[in-house]
Amino acid sequence: MQDKSILLVSENEKEKKDLTQTLKEIGYDKILSVQGGGNAWAFLKSKKVDCVISSYEMEEMSGLALLKILRREESAADLPFFLTDDAFNKIKVIRAGQIGVTGLFVIPYNGESMKIKLSQAIGKIKDPVVAQVEESLEKGIDLIEKQDFTKALEVFKSLVNQKENPEYYFNIGYIKTSQGQHSEAIEAFSKATQLDRLFVKAYEAMGRAYKALGDAQKSEECLQVAAEIYMDTDKLGSAEEILNEVLEAGSTSLNVFNTLGVLHRKKGDVEQALHQYKKALKVHPEEPYIYYNIGRLYLDMKNTTKAKTYFQAALDKDHGFEEAKQVIKAIDLGLV
Repeated sequence: MQDKSILLVSENEKEKKDLTQTLKEIGYDKILSVQGGGNAWAFLKSKKVDCVISSYEMEEMSGLALLKILRREESAADLPFFLTDDAFNKIKVIRAGQIGVTGLFVIPYNGESMKIKLSQAIGKIKDPVVAQVEESLEKGIDLIEKQDFTKALEVFKSLVNQKENPEYYFNIGYIKTSQGQHSEAIEAFSKATQLDRLFVKAYEAMGRAYKALGDAQKSEECLQVAAEIYMDTDKLGSAEEILNEVLEAGSTSLNVFNTLGVLHRKKGDVEQALHQYKKALKVHPEEPYIYYNIGRLYLDMKNTTKAKTYFQAALDKDHGFEEAKQVIKAIDLGLV
């Protein structure tokens, strides 16, 4: 492993020094280091490394924030990334696991444990479940390229319907975290996030296959799932591309407009979100949730008068709409 490069990210010089010493003791000599998450992100945009080990807590940009940025990039989606801390609690483990951390190193370091984890991660030793899903995905995509869409769909359906899916492993991660078994939790979370990246590609491919077979509804359903997975993993650009593709195909689906509205709201583009929701209203004027979502946007813009108008419209469409009732009450009491 002497030829493998490891980037250390920390604002604590002693921590970097201790970590460097431990890494050299277990056989790693090509060690680079930067001060803080922002410098690490700038470094990684122009240079490649085989692994990143970052402090969890940093003032300028946390290790968690750096990980989140990297996992949005296709080129760094599988880059081994470890976080260090002297006390990983349940919240820290879950947050890191959900984003896709490779592993955790507790300070003071255990050299033998670190050697095993780094060897597996840098050596790209794949979990059998992940390897099997990759194989199925490649097989399905190959069938699409051969225009054998029916067989491709059979492969993809079998893949996405299997028991050992991302949700299954996320749930294991939560259970293991609650039991204090943090290493096992991270293994499960890591598997879940890897599967998520594969499943989203499978749903995209299914959407294209159904489209080729002339089944617009099934195509839209699969592409919508893909877009939602991208949104859950903060890949908003990829989600937007898929949703716009569905609209260009002539869809008037409430779900597509609604998801685009949510997407633009997440991006902080309130005007574009409002535009999408109002387009949805033209097609689905009786849908109370659209009025409700527009009301939330006006709350974001601090326009409580217009917000209340739309919340009331939602309540007019559905007299049992409790969320709309509660927010109107909060506006009347001056709580929002």
